[in-house]
Amino acid sequence: MDHRPSTYLPIEGLTFMAILLSLLLTSCGEDFYYEQSYDIPNAEWTYKDTLNFDVDIQDTLSTYNLIIDIEHSPEYAYQNNYMYIHTKMPDGQRLGKKLSIDFAEKNGKWNGKCSGKTCKLRVYIQQNAYFNQIGKYQFTLEQYMRMNPLPGIQKLSMRVQKTGDSR
Repeated sequence: MDHRPSTYLPIEGLTFMAILLSLLLTSCGEDFYYEQSYDIPNAEWTYKDTLNFDVDIQDTLSTYNLIIDIEHSPEYAYQNNYMYIHTKMPDGQRLGKKLSIDFAEKNGKWNGKCSGKTCKLRVYIQQNAYFNQIGKYQFTLEQYMRMNPLPGIQKLSMRVQKTGDSR
């Protein structure tokens, strides 16, 4: 006579359930068309440390969100950060724009989320952007503050996310 409770699963069933749960949890994350990160050596971003992100665009009808994720120390000494973004198009044309990114509110409260020795800030530098040309776009970020090196910047990432919309 079998006296096991009715909720008993054999080992194979537990393994299957663990795999299924793992797949469900990992599928809930964000999906990016492109993503690349750079760790900043010694958390000191210098003028010479330009960061290149090469994005291959094959769909000129879709729209995209262009995102920069910044990890910084809670001891970062400034309310904001200036950086310069250069865009090189597939045809060789170059554009540039200065970005001012608010790391903290006027009262000193950090934007983003802080935990332990790291604060994480997500910045949408352009939402619903579209690309007119098929091919490789190169985005270059450079530090544009009055301090060199700039202490407290730990990691910079660029992400390109398809919105699911068309222009």
